[in-house]
Parts: sequence; C-alpha cells; structure tokens
Amino acid sequence: MRKEHILAILFFACLWGVSEVVLGGFLKSAHVPYYSAPLTVVALMILTVARHYLPQRGSATAIASIAMLFKFLNVQFFACHFLAMLLLGLSYDLASGLLKTRNKAVLGLTATYSGYILFALLITYVFRYQSWSEAGLERVLRYVGISGTLAAVVNLAAVPACHRLGGILKSKAVNPFAFKSALATGCVSVITLALWFLGIARFI
Repeated sequence: MRKEHILAILFFACLWGVSEVVLGGFLKSAHVPYYSAPLTVVALMILTVARHYLPQRGSATAIASIAMLFKFLNVQFFACHFLAMLLLGLSYDLASGLLKTRNKAVLGLTATYSGYILFALLITYVFRYQSWSEAGLERVLRYVGISGTLAAVVNLAAVPACHRLGGILKSKAVNPFAFKSALATGCVSVITLALWFLGIARFI
C-alpha cells in the first residue's frame, strides 16, 4: 500500500471516528430517537468522498476498521456499535463492487439497507446480544424498518451529492494525499496527527 493511500485512510477514518464520538455522543446524551440514522448518513458521505481518492476494493472496510479504533480510544466500548461500523464499511465495499449501475442513489440505498440488515441479523441470531436476542424479530424489523429507512431516504440524496463533491475536489483541487503539494499534504497530515493525538491522549 502506498503512503498516499495510508494517509487518506487515516484521514477519512478520523473524520468518521470524530463524527461517532462527537455527533454520536451528543445525539445519545440528548436522547434523540433512532440516532444511528444520522451517524450512518455522515459515514456514507465520508466514504463516498473517500472513494474518489481510494477506489481500491476494501478501502471502505479499511476506513471503517481504523474509525473503530479511533472510537474505541474515546468512548466506552459497546461491541454492537463497533460491529455496526464495520458492517457499514463492508456493505459499502460490496455494494460498490457488485452494483453495475452508476446511479449513486441506488448505491446509497443498497449500502445503507445492507449494513442495517446484516447488523440486525448478526447481532440478534449469531452473536445473540442479550437485548437484541430477547426482543427478537420485532426489534430487527423496527431497527431496519425505521432507522434503516430514515438513513436510506436521506442517503438517496446525500450519497449522489457527495459523489459530485468528491469528483469536483479530485479534479479541481490539489490532491492532498499525493504528496505533490507540501502545503496541502502538510495541512491534511497535521489535522490527521492532531486528531489521533487528541484521541490517544483522551484514552490515556
């Protein structure tokens, strides 16, 4: 893996991790219902922009894995939250690779529902997380049908919009991950290192 790919993965993973810690913490403390939906929307927006710089297979899963680590350093560990992040990244990779259509709205819809369905089924019937297995199919249907649908509807517009944004940034602006502009790469590197430093310092 080339150094520009490593920097891009670390940067976009930081953005996802920060959204989970800051936005997720705020929504949870405010007792916002179905707060996984806006977190999913933000995650897919980040992954969609990242795809322009990281078109390789598995890049979304790699970003999700590093974002999980960032979240682990900053919040109390809940296995279900980390599993949801990993499956969302995996679903985005699978949807991007398997779908033949160029319609990014379809990609957003498919990746969102796939992530929600995979998570709900695995956490309930494979890992048998207590609160999920006790509620059974009712909770699976409520989670996918309500939270999943809220996220999917927004991603119908958010994913295509971020795809266009990513295309503009890639074609019109200096690629900050290519190490061709000291200023651009330096700024991204400083932001990435600062976020990781803060995350590790908070953990310690």
